[in-house]
Amino acid sequence: MDRRFSSLFLVLALFLPIGLPAGADIANNGTFAFLTEALPDGTTNAQYAARLVTVNADGPVTFIAQSALPTGITLDPLSGFITGLPTQVFNDSVSIIADDTTQQVGFSVTLKINAAGGGGNGGAGFGNTALADGQVGSVYADMLTIAGGVGPFTYGAKDLPPGVALNGQTGVLSGNPSTPGRYFVTLSAYDEGENNNAATVLPLLVLPSGSTFAFVTQSLNNGEVGTPFCDAYLVQGATGPVTFTTSGLPPGITLDPATGIASGTPTAAGTFEVVIRATDGQDTLTTNLGMLIVPSSTSNFYWNVFSLPTALLNTPYDRQPPIEAATVNGSTSVTYAASGLPSGLAYNATTGELTGTPTEIGEFNTVFTATDAMTTEVLTLEFRFVVLPVTGGDIGSTPVNFWLAKQKLKLGDDGEEAWAGGLLFNIDRRTGMGFDSALDAISLTLGSRTLNFPAGLLEGTNKSLAYKSPKGVLPTEAIKLSLAKQTLKWASKNDTLDATAPGVHLVVLKLGSSIFRTNVRFDEKAKASALSSVRPAFIVAKGKLGVGFDGEDAAKLSMLLGDESFLYETGDTLRIRILEGTTVLVDRDFTALGEGQSATDKSGKLIFRLKTIADTEVTDVIKKFSYKSDKGKLSLALSGMSLGALTNGEAHVTVELTIGDRAYTTSVTLFGKNPGKYSTSMP
Repeated sequence: MDRRFSSLFLVLALFLPIGLPAGADIANNGTFAFLTEALPDGTTNAQYAARLVTVNADGPVTFIAQSALPTGITLDPLSGFITGLPTQVFNDSVSIIADDTTQQVGFSVTLKINAAGGGGNGGAGFGNTALADGQVGSVYADMLTIAGGVGPFTYGAKDLPPGVALNGQTGVLSGNPSTPGRYFVTLSAYDEGENNNAATVLPLLVLPSGSTFAFVTQSLNNGEVGTPFCDAYLVQGATGPVTFTTSGLPPGITLDPATGIASGTPTAAGTFEVVIRATDGQDTLTTNLGMLIVPSSTSNFYWNVFSLPTALLNTPYDRQPPIEAATVNGSTSVTYAASGLPSGLAYNATTGELTGTPTEIGEFNTVFTATDAMTTEVLTLEFRFVVLPVTGGDIGSTPVNFWLAKQKLKLGDDGEEAWAGGLLFNIDRRTGMGFDSALDAISLTLGSRTLNFPAGLLEGTNKSLAYKSPKGVLPTEAIKLSLAKQTLKWASKNDTLDATAPGVHLVVLKLGSSIFRTNVRFDEKAKASALSSVRPAFIVAKGKLGVGFDGEDAAKLSMLLGDESFLYETGDTLRIRILEGTTVLVDRDFTALGEGQSATDKSGKLIFRLKTIADTEVTDVIKKFSYKSDKGKLSLALSGMSLGALTNGEAHVTVELTIGDRAYTTSVTLFGKNPGKYSTSMP
């Protein structure tokens, strides 16, 4: 081995445990090998992203390049990510060594970087090769940089640490990290000038306050269906005994919480997003990592998906070369399918190419399936597809489109606890697009506890779909859904909850392909509401439109808006836009009409009252606008509108409200009951 790489490995080895901990059963592991058989071609001045993948490791894997990589591209030795912005044409063999602390395997392949325009484009790429570390209790600051392209650029991010936000217009990362861990962040940049998307994945380390407790593990072992599997999750700097929990492990694999050893025999092939948490009695770490399971010990068939860009509302999801959710190492007879894609996006069954223009903001639980007709092998990929506002940013600062009307916990002894709540939501409810109780499932999650209601379980009509667990079955679970009124109620009794009060807990609602996710603050009485949500909450609770003659149409919207960091001063921007797809129905800036007052409540919290003075315009007239931040109630009435472009019968519209420098967006379905009359109430 070349001395320079031997030295690098020696330095890395000083920081990595040798092999797996005692108790790890590696005797039956399969053969340690590269699953990667080729690397994708790249192009100069366009972002490059790939990842080296191995299988059946007996310990933490370190990757070492034994030959020069193209200028501008770097290899992360711990995660296997190969990223960067290539600046020169390259066509040469690249040799990589993978070492799992007990053995080494080699990989050699030709890597091609074409000239801009030669098989690619002259697009933009990220200049960042790493992100600054953060620490709980300290202000975080970093900035994304772009090389190449035309601009202007809109930035997006997925899987940022809680408390860190991305400004979609400036690329500035800032905030106060609240949860320690190592987060693998997908970063995107949309170049408006070239209608092009760039994406990369970079880790962001957040240390606990006053501690060096951190994950050593930066990539997971991968496995084979039918072959015994073993992996160990490793940490350093713990102040006491460490316990581990996970979510998202492949079927057939389980975790020993005391040792952090994951073992078993995988039974399903695909890519799995695994979230790991480690607690040392003082702090809890989080990390998100992908695990691949190939169909057999003789197959290298896997999803080559590591950095799909986030999408932007009403913006083409496009790139040259194309954006693909595709596989590698299959035959020439692989076909693709997807369920749960955001509205407006299409998936090519032959190439795996993603195209289209998304028409709704949110997180979408998308399931990709690849079938190799020649071998009959099938792979699945569950993916949280993120669609951001046109201004970009990250999903953590994008409004969640559900409103927790109430939520209550009863805490005490295990088996005697309870969780109940009710909420309103906005989703696409058009015929053939919305939630179908016969085909779609519902789940509600509080921390580590999930209430699951599989497809076909709820009975009734769109006005009232309900289920309650049979008598004698514990814990008792009940749910009631009204698609007509956009309401959901649930309750569990005789339950065991991993929750504290007061405390902050993650609440997740999965309603078919729609995902609503936010951290919620419960008070000392174990109660919470939408105003306790860490993310802003914004929905259209009720809405009516009158459509008849251009210039005489009207709208009346009753909305709910909760934002714990809401700010307004008279003179701040006020703007309302209503769109159906990319068709703008209303775009009215009414900043000059705004009047605001602020005060503090008994607890010292700042509250706001907004209203408008009389409007002298004759089109898109603001008849009424009022907001009370402590109640969350927002009313808007307009007249003098022209809504003739609205789709007859069922229209799924986006409401975008800008207050100051913040844009709140939601999408709601309106139904035409009578000629010229639309409302949110489903017939």
